[in-house]
Parts: sequence; structure tokens; C-alpha cells
Amino acid sequence: MVSIVSQAAFSLLRYMATMAQEVHIEHHQIHSSKFEGTAKLLFISDIHRRTVPLKLLRKLATNYDAVLVGGDFTEDGVPLERTERNIKRLSTLGPLYYVFGNNDREVGENKLLNLLETNGVTILCNDSVRLSTVPVQIIGIDDVHTGKVDIDKAFETTDASMYTVFMTHSPAYFTKLATDKPVDLVVAGHHHGGQIRFLNWGLQPLGKLVKNQDRYELISNGFGTTTLPLRLGAQSELHSIKIVGKK
Repeated sequence: MVSIVSQAAFSLLRYMATMAQEVHIEHHQIHSSKFEGTAKLLFISDIHRRTVPLKLLRKLATNYDAVLVGGDFTEDGVPLERTERNIKRLSTLGPLYYVFGNNDREVGENKLLNLLETNGVTILCNDSVRLSTVPVQIIGIDDVHTGKVDIDKAFETTDASMYTVFMTHSPAYFTKLATDKPVDLVVAGHHHGGQIRFLNWGLQPLGKLVKNQDRYELISNGFGTTTLPLRLGAQSELHSIKIVGKK
């Protein structure tokens, strides 16, 4: 009996470890009347200790107008060389735009900033940027745990008539966006979908894309794991987003 239980436990752990290393791409299509043409965005968050696999790049054989990295690109104990490898691989898909997560500064803020800037990553820390290829602006804020989030500053140079994407590591800021700050799409990670769920119960809800009045809200399960390199009932994911404008 003990042997059967041990084998079952081992099999479950092996399955959870395998699930944590999966590559699953969620495809979303959103329509907008704010611009003509099509914008293609890739959103990935919570990479943590993982290496972005080459097979993922082969699955995403499309040039994106922006690759959005929603924080927790790394964490304590992850060598900078691995993070740089991930930057270089994701950069083959499109220009990178990044916001801090709660674990990123564990590797040394200055070291990480230097690595990102050296590799041409645009850091959005209570700031915004307009994409050069499509009429879309990206707004990003600092991590909530710093106590330095400044939403008003992030919107200072934005154009209310443009299609606007708001990126934050924590979904807690979805509800803090005032109605006078028009946003079309908000994206976040952080929750990992609960990471390990039993009978559909987890410490956090599963990620999903929903429409909330005039905007879409996307929370990702994240790409990597934290604390334990295991997943159950909350698949690893990243998001290919196609925004279709008016004809």
C-alpha cells in the first residue's frame, strides 16, 4: 500500500514538473475603431527561473509590434546570463517593453537596469511610449511593493485618442485606473493562476481575458514558477494579441 501511494505521489510530482515546463500560447483577437490596420502584441510575464526555449520562437514565427514583459523577468539566484539570453531570444520577435515585478530587484536593481538598457529594452517605470509601427501607446508603472507607483506621472505625455495599453505586474492596479484615464487594454501577471490548484481551488484565480465595460483586462497565469518549480491546474502561458482596427 505504501509503495502504491509513493508511486502515485512520484507520478503526480513528475506530472507537475512537466506541466511547469510546458509552452502554451494563448491567442486573442480584439477589435478597435481607434485606428486602421492591425497591431500585434506579445505579452509574457513571470518568467522567473525559466529559459525561453527556442521551440517557442519557432511557434511564434511572426514579427510583433511590441513584446510586453510584465515583470518578474528574473528573481534571486538567477544568473544575469540567463536573463540576457531570454532578452535576446524574445527580441527576435519584436522590440521589448518591460515593467518591474516584485522579484526582479532581488538580483540587484542597477545590474538589471544596465542589462536591460544595454540590450535595448524600453523600461516603463511610471512612463509611456508610442510604438513606431502602429498608432498604439504603452503605459507601464513601477511595482506596487516599492510604494513608488505614480499613475498620474505615467499618463502625463499620453494621447487620449490613441489605442492605449496599460501594463502592470500586479492586477491590483486594474481597479485604480480612474475613469478620466481612458485605457483600451490592461495586462498583468503576478498571480500565476494560483500555480498549484486542487479541484479548481487555488490561492489565486486562473488568468483570463475579459471585457470590463469599455476595456479588456488580461491576467496571465505567467510563464514560469516561483518557490516550487511545479504547476497543477494552472498551465504556463504567454499571449499573442492581435488588435484589429477599422478597415
